[in-house]
Amino acid sequence: MDGEPIVFRRADHGARILVVDDDALSRRSVRAMLERGYYTVETAEGGEEALALLPSFQPELVLLDIQMPGMDGLEVCRRIRELPNGELLPIIFLTGDERPEMHAQALRVKGDDFLRKPVMPAELITRIRSLMRLKRLQAEIRAERDSLLDLQKQREQLFHFIVHDLKNPLSAIQVGLELLDDGDQAPDSSRPHLHRLRETAQAMGRMIQDILDIGRAEQVGLELRRMQVPLDIWIPRLIREVEAQAQSRGHGLAWECPTGLAVDADPEFLRRVLMNLVDNALKYSPSGSQTRIEARPVEGGVRLAVRDQGEGIPEPMREQIFGKFVRLEEGGPSTRSGSGLGLAFCQLVAEAHGGRIWVEDNPPRGSVFVMEIPTAGAVPSA
Repeated sequence: MDGEPIVFRRADHGARILVVDDDALSRRSVRAMLERGYYTVETAEGGEEALALLPSFQPELVLLDIQMPGMDGLEVCRRIRELPNGELLPIIFLTGDERPEMHAQALRVKGDDFLRKPVMPAELITRIRSLMRLKRLQAEIRAERDSLLDLQKQREQLFHFIVHDLKNPLSAIQVGLELLDDGDQAPDSSRPHLHRLRETAQAMGRMIQDILDIGRAEQVGLELRRMQVPLDIWIPRLIREVEAQAQSRGHGLAWECPTGLAVDADPEFLRRVLMNLVDNALKYSPSGSQTRIEARPVEGGVRLAVRDQGEGIPEPMREQIFGKFVRLEEGGPSTRSGSGLGLAFCQLVAEAHGGRIWVEDNPPRGSVFVMEIPTAGAVPSA
């Protein structure tokens, strides 16, 4: 009503506080201080009684004497911290013991604050208000974090469900394109368009699989099916898969590998890594350029490299491009319009094999994407 004073109630007004102390006089004194501060107070004369009161009283703060017969305050604090959400309950230790080691023990059991007896009323109320405010903010931050994590998880699950459901219609499109391209019904004039559509569908298929594998790897890791891969036989087969695509772009392919060189790896994941790197080279290198796949032994493993003659990768971006959804800035000569997932997948595969991947210059023009895989049991160099 008009003319009546406005009374602002503190956020901690009526907060429930449990006082645990074996000294009856100390309990009564602290209780009187707290009730004058408009708190709701319950007391216990020992640790067992205090723990028994927690479910029914549900305190918002505990004032806990350290030196008590039977279960001391340190053990009470340990047990509270082990309870569900017990780490969020503010605990202030009360003691007349001024030894530094007692402070250290109180911190080790995760006490929040420490007050010496006899307690001054103003100091006690100030400490309680500050600690409750801090704990309230921590709880709000944690709740906000959990909410954001849950929302992010829901978005990722929805994203992966959608991506997974794209596999079936894409597979049907790929089968139809293969039938048209391999049959005699399509006129010669449409063959280049069919080739291009097949390449696009294959790229989409790789992109979908990369997304699914990245999501799975982030949750449980990549499951490798390792075997000996004879690179001098395996690399030429991989090149034959992309020869038609390279020829349609006026692009040359070459390879170099010592006879008998093999690597212990998952052949399918290794194939997809090199296909991603070669596909990038074909897309971002000018017509008439050459992409080269090289394999050679190094100390403790094998080095695979894909050399292109494109615009190259700016040095500040050379680490960032292996992150998810990271692409070079649009508008410049080095603009990349891919999904930003292929190189993230390549890094996951390299790390799953205990190796690493990076990019460097290919003088006088272009980039070299290098992946090193250690031999079985070897420790990769830093």
